[in-house]
Amino acid sequence: MACFHDINLGALLDHYWYEIQLGDLFFFIMKKGDAYWSTNAYQGAIEPPMKQPLKLINALPNGMEVKEKIYLREDADTPLVSLQLADKPYQVNPAAEVKIEPKSRLVLYVSTPLWLQFKSGDGKVLVEYPTVVPRLSWVGTNTTEGSLCYSTKTSAPSIFSEVKHYKHRALTALELINDGDKLLTIDRLSLPLNILGLYYTANSGYWTESVRYRINPDTGDTTVVSAQRPPEELGDVTIIAKARTANKTSRFRTAMNLIMG
Repeated sequence: MACFHDINLGALLDHYWYEIQLGDLFFFIMKKGDAYWSTNAYQGAIEPPMKQPLKLINALPNGMEVKEKIYLREDADTPLVSLQLADKPYQVNPAAEVKIEPKSRLVLYVSTPLWLQFKSGDGKVLVEYPTVVPRLSWVGTNTTEGSLCYSTKTSAPSIFSEVKHYKHRALTALELINDGDKLLTIDRLSLPLNILGLYYTANSGYWTESVRYRINPDTGDTTVVSAQRPPEELGDVTIIAKARTANKTSRFRTAMNLIMG
């Protein structure tokens, strides 16, 4: 499986445009001495996702203009193109309501779009774009108590062998535990991607750490914790990007407050 992370740009020819196509994103970059020019565009959301690695092109498509001119030090390390998880939590909406019997558990697998990043050699993010234009959503108990996040609908399979892998999306295993004596119904979950890391495996693509939701529908009590890594079924994994936000305690507390919207 071709990967789209940690692409070293040291081999770029001066004054030539290069292109990456990933998800719905067209990303263009050109090296000009110690500077890099970049721009981007998106295909329609109904089109099949793209997965073209970095390649040389003759020129920018007609009508496109340069959006960024990034100037690096003469002695700067070679920049990279890499991937990262979203910069906000995602409200994950299963395509069908999920119902879990009392005192039982279920594992669902959901996928969310990745962000393409142009980074300096020392890891500083200079430019980034989502591979799919995200839909913004407000998650909270009312219009003043809550948080702005992204929203996505997912098929959320519960069988590992049925999981579909896409080069522009990361998968997360969600363990849902019904701690109560009533049937638990879930039609959405708040997934705090900005406090999770991104991992890669050659056979199964991009994943995050697994996340466990322990919910008591009788009282509304909820706890959310992350595992140390993606599911064990994947075998060896390589971490591609650390979490954007290091303070997991407060962010998981926020996710608990927003979990049921």
